[in-house]
Amino acid sequence: MMNSKNILLKYKKTFIALLLIVLTFVVGELIMVGVKGADPGSFLSVNQVLITIKLATFISLFGLCEMIVISTGGDMDLSVGWIATLAAIFSTRIMDGKNQNLLIAILIAIGVGAAFGLLNGLLVSYAKLPSLVVTLAMGNIIQGLINAYTTGIHISGEPSPIVKKLAAKYTGIVPNIVTILLILCIIVIIIIYKTKIGVKLLSIGSNPNTAYLSGLNIKLIRMIAFIASGAIAGIIGILLVGNAGTAYKDMGSNYLMPGIVAVVVGGVSVKGGEGNYFAVILGAIVLQTLTNLFVSLGWGDAGKWTGYGLILILMLITYVRNKRSR
Repeated sequence: MMNSKNILLKYKKTFIALLLIVLTFVVGELIMVGVKGADPGSFLSVNQVLITIKLATFISLFGLCEMIVISTGGDMDLSVGWIATLAAIFSTRIMDGKNQNLLIAILIAIGVGAAFGLLNGLLVSYAKLPSLVVTLAMGNIIQGLINAYTTGIHISGEPSPIVKKLAAKYTGIVPNIVTILLILCIIVIIIIYKTKIGVKLLSIGSNPNTAYLSGLNIKLIRMIAFIASGAIAGIIGILLVGNAGTAYKDMGSNYLMPGIVAVVVGGVSVKGGEGNYFAVILGAIVLQTLTNLFVSLGWGDAGKWTGYGLILILMLITYVRNKRSR
């Protein structure tokens, strides 16, 4: 049985992420009230917190794609934003606002994502090409396909009522998408830590030599990670459409960088071997809170993207220094 000290050490990164969330909300409230002259509670109200978590959900979902791939040994998937966009465009046209078309739309979205994930996995695992180069190139290819498909035409269709309700509506004061995220978090934690495939993912990430000597098929497992990342990105595309009400050409690409940063801010090792999805969600909430603050201060996208870059660099520097000090 672990004592409080051991628990604190084991979940140190998670506690730090929680502290960052509290700190960003408090600082945001102080700045908005003290500097901008806003009413007390404008940044720290229950409604504002729930809206922040709702917006952070989509960052968290893309963070899941990255976490799965990173956990196998430090790979990254830079194509997930465009996979989600392509799946969103296809699924929107197929659903066309009808619930009876939802199942086929989901299957096609998963199929499209898994197919590109398979290509990524084959090139990275079996052709031994760098994941950053492969997935960046794949993202560019998908972007070209999207542009070719949508040139001269209007992206038609709309999400089904069920998707709209799940992605954009509320049950009481709680966004439905937040409830979905909580359920997903539990499922991911069970899969990562309590199933054979999850244990294998972490094993090859933490010590690939030992995993190989234990008889694990490292190439196959890494490929499966990319397939899972692509399939999840396809589902995310449907949820993005449900939230926005329509599909457009770059609706998923803007979530790529925040998804990666959320993994790092959450304290998941970029070297692999870790899969704390709850920490990734916390990292996403930190980023969304900072984004809300930047927008409130009038800094807009310039402040947001500069902040993301600085946070990523600072967290990586901290991670490297901690590794060297051990």
